[in-house]
Amino acid sequence: MSDFAEIKGLVEKINPTLTELRSEVDALKASAPKDVVTEEKHAKMAEAVTAQMEALQAKQAKLEAAMNRPGAGEAKGMDAELEQKHRDAFKQYMANGTLPEGFKAGSEGVEVKAMSTDVNPDGGYLVRPELSDTIITRVFETSPLRQVANVERTGAKSIDILIDDQEAAARWVGEGASGGQTDTPQLGQKVIAAHKIEADPRMTTEMIEDSYLDVEAWLSRKVADKFARTQNTAFVSGDGVGKPRGFLTYAAAATAGTYERNAITQINMGSAAALNSDGLIEVQNALKEEYQAGAVFGMKRTTFGAALQLKGNDNYFFSPVLMRDGQASIQLLGKPVVFMDDMPAVAANALSVVYADFSTAYTILDRVGLQVLRDPFTNKGFVTYYTTQRVGGDVTSFDAIVIGKVAA
Repeated sequence: MSDFAEIKGLVEKINPTLTELRSEVDALKASAPKDVVTEEKHAKMAEAVTAQMEALQAKQAKLEAAMNRPGAGEAKGMDAELEQKHRDAFKQYMANGTLPEGFKAGSEGVEVKAMSTDVNPDGGYLVRPELSDTIITRVFETSPLRQVANVERTGAKSIDILIDDQEAAARWVGEGASGGQTDTPQLGQKVIAAHKIEADPRMTTEMIEDSYLDVEAWLSRKVADKFARTQNTAFVSGDGVGKPRGFLTYAAAATAGTYERNAITQINMGSAAALNSDGLIEVQNALKEEYQAGAVFGMKRTTFGAALQLKGNDNYFFSPVLMRDGQASIQLLGKPVVFMDDMPAVAANALSVVYADFSTAYTILDRVGLQVLRDPFTNKGFVTYYTTQRVGGDVTSFDAIVIGKVAA
């Protein structure tokens, strides 16, 4: 018998009992002496019994209403034996998490549902991830020429650098003789102008107010990084029109090793489309001894990797890592290597290697540092961060730099 049937039977047994109790109370009240005290006592007893009867009858009515609903008390297609089997299985599952032998979830109309974190309605909404305050930022390679170049700061629009690249004339004369006037050297002038670089990013006011990170500081760092990389590219390959001029844009000297203003010595490194160890040695040796002390190699990271794979010169060619000023320094032919991502990769006729004393060879001009104009007024609902910097750069010594060309 189902639980519903049992409850309904109990309700049906209560009704005669209540009726009989009411009759006994009425008979006692009729046969009792008619004095005032007894009358009042019996009246109170009758009221108490009546109140209990009314309460029980109200509950009985609710139970009967529930029992009389369509399908109430039935096992919805299950007979009493199967219903009892399900009840026993449920008790065992709640007690130890297992089902009786031969009784599987999904069989005989049984469903076992569990909460889990990987399904949102089944509990995933209750387990929220913690948002880290760490941002993993993509790293962009660049050409850090500022580390080795000559950097000038000025409050003017441009600077003039005197180029002293000529020598005085002299000759031999006999005793007591004079050959007369000799030629005096002439000076040249290099004008380096500051050019403006700008960025104009915007964010909504809600983004600034609601973000759990300091998005203004984050954006400032991103713009500053992009400015630095844009400048570094110009220092290597810029055409000088509205931007700094790069050292790769100058023509090759007519004769390697012979000084020529506004031209740079280029050394063919001995192989049509690959690095050559002897060629790298020739590039290094082409730089005058005066500049060797402060000279460094500049090349793409992949070019340095190709150089490390060269065979046959292991005993004198490499000292890949050397401690310098307490820090590890990458070395090639005993000289530091600066990775310049803006240098061309190794390919036929590519200018893939530079060797120079950049503190003399290249000058960077800083007119105004990074400036940010925060404007929340022009575009309502947005904050504009108008960011500018004025920078210039150019080659200032044409014999303090040598470029290696991948060519036979």
